[in-house]
Amino acid sequence: MSAVWFIGFSLVWTGLLAGGAHLLSREPVPARFAHTIWRGAAFLSVVPWVFAGLYALLPDPDATPIPDLPYVSGAADAFGNNAAMQAAAETVSLPIVGWILGGLLLTGWLFRLGMNALCQLRLQRIKANAVENTSLSAQRWADTLNLNSTPQIATIPNGSPFLAGIQRRTIYLPETVTSQADADIILAHECTHVARGDLVTRPIERFIADIFWFSPFAWMMRRQLDYWREAACDEQTASLTGDSVAYARALANTARATRPIPFKPLPVAAFILPRQETLKKRLTQLLEHDAQKPRRSMAIMALVAGLLLAPLSLAQTSSLTGSSIFTHAVFVDAKVWVSAPFGDSYDKKADNKWWHAGVDIAAAKFTPVYSPADAKVLMAKKKDEYGYTVDILLEDGRKMRFSQLEKYTVKKGDVIKAGTIIGKVGASGKSKMRPHLHLEVYKDGEHVNPTKVKGLTLFEECCNED
Repeated sequence: MSAVWFIGFSLVWTGLLAGGAHLLSREPVPARFAHTIWRGAAFLSVVPWVFAGLYALLPDPDATPIPDLPYVSGAADAFGNNAAMQAAAETVSLPIVGWILGGLLLTGWLFRLGMNALCQLRLQRIKANAVENTSLSAQRWADTLNLNSTPQIATIPNGSPFLAGIQRRTIYLPETVTSQADADIILAHECTHVARGDLVTRPIERFIADIFWFSPFAWMMRRQLDYWREAACDEQTASLTGDSVAYARALANTARATRPIPFKPLPVAAFILPRQETLKKRLTQLLEHDAQKPRRSMAIMALVAGLLLAPLSLAQTSSLTGSSIFTHAVFVDAKVWVSAPFGDSYDKKADNKWWHAGVDIAAAKFTPVYSPADAKVLMAKKKDEYGYTVDILLEDGRKMRFSQLEKYTVKKGDVIKAGTIIGKVGASGKSKMRPHLHLEVYKDGEHVNPTKVKGLTLFEECCNED
């Protein structure tokens, strides 16, 4: 699977999911329902790649070498095998666009990993400088919510209240919150986070933007999940305390107290979100009493459709790329030519007719032979007539055979990228020809003419036909 394909499909798929989630969660709807919708979108965004990974692990019924045919080959034209030509043949040409995008993908993932590590370091520093607060207690809310253990409370110099810790859950309050009355609603909110399991689910939900960092729709999902998570917790906490107005007032007061402090993102659920514009939305959502009933039937239909469409769309679009899976030439910067064509052939000297299952390409000995696409190596061994031979399976189900090699540089089971050197040209089988590559393409139980495979480039200005 190429980087171009991964990026392109991910952009389209996350865009469709984000658009659908937006339609289903348009206000006014209950916050918990909206949060579930965006959770579903985030879940579905990775489903195609889960299916692709599982499919790759299944035994492949097509993963068998190309069936052998009696190998007969005509005489090759003489070919000069001087040092200059061999040096040119060793030149490596990489699929530039694919390598660039692959490098950008890896760079982005490493950058996101680094940013997450910095957030963790910042969090650990804040936790290390926090002071245990024994004057405040969350016992009341822990008992009300039937929590297994009561979260501890610690004081930090400034910033928004937040909850952290899986084994040792701790609520961190700014030093401006000093009385139990001021802290009560905040403590209820954070205990509700514990009861909802947000300490575990939040990192997973936010991971979507780390995987698809190049997709603005993935970042949209992340922002919406952060907002609706807090709005859902607001909704449940206000119901728990029985006073939506008092809760809204505490939310506004806390935001006012922490607003002057520059907010630095942390890998935790903060009471006040970094985007201040969300505060108005949360207050409106909290005090809105005419929210519509959840569109549960539509949400279930959307989930089922997404689960069905994810693998189908991935498979369908993969099949549509059959003409563009080839991103590299078989020969690069080498003096080569087709010395024996595909199909019926006739040797005048021997007065012999035969059917040629592939094409022969004359080349200097040791000329590199490249894989034209991403593939899996089905076979790599010496066969009596074919000589050193490599069979590969392409992503679209086609197979290719490279034989008469002087040596091969891959082994059975290898998953190779386009541009990987498969072997070097030779004449290792029962052939009277000078060094050459015997190339076959096999599809749906039949050999096809390699020069007419759309998108396949044998060498520069070769005989490729649509």
